[in-house]
Amino acid sequence: MQDILEKMDPDKKTRLINAAMKEFGANRFEKASTNTIVKEAGISKGLLYHYFDSKDALYSYLFEYAMTSVAVPIAEQVGLEETDILKRIEQISHLKIKIFHQMPALVSFSKTMYAGMDFEEIKKMIQKYNPIPMDMYYHHNIDTSLFKDEIDINMAIQNIQYTLERISEAYITQLNMGIDIDIDKIMTEFEGFLTHFRQIYYK
Repeated sequence: MQDILEKMDPDKKTRLINAAMKEFGANRFEKASTNTIVKEAGISKGLLYHYFDSKDALYSYLFEYAMTSVAVPIAEQVGLEETDILKRIEQISHLKIKIFHQMPALVSFSKTMYAGMDFEEIKKMIQKYNPIPMDMYYHHNIDTSLFKDEIDINMAIQNIQYTLERISEAYITQLNMGIDIDIDKIMTEFEGFLTHFRQIYYK
């Protein structure tokens, strides 16, 4: 998307995005306060309304920003060049950790984005903003020679994808229930499964 805030000072932009996500995440759209957002971000209300003419416009920007803030960097920085599927997923996991640490309020904001949606609905919505279809990370340009000879490779890859998606689904369910989640704990769990898959499937 064309970034409305591309001309804003980068530090102010980061503070505004985090402050706005935090406020919308804590109070949902109806009760979210632009006064709280500008105070938290350390900017004037005039500057906020220079870029956004309403709270709706700010929320719409945050929604699209949140949808692309993970998908686009993964496509650009990881992509499909790494042929070891487990290394590829590991790279994606590490990049996600970096992004969530840069935008700590992204998790709380996701609660408002995903409220009332099931995993398949969320998956379709994410896919709309994803430069690379999610399934391609699991099935495109994979070095199958890394797998043990006796392994059914298609079944192994399906098992990897299914397992990791079920983990994601479980945490999304927690988000929808308003339960706080620990991104570092999630990624540690992912790493554990990747190690397990490497031991049982690779030569």
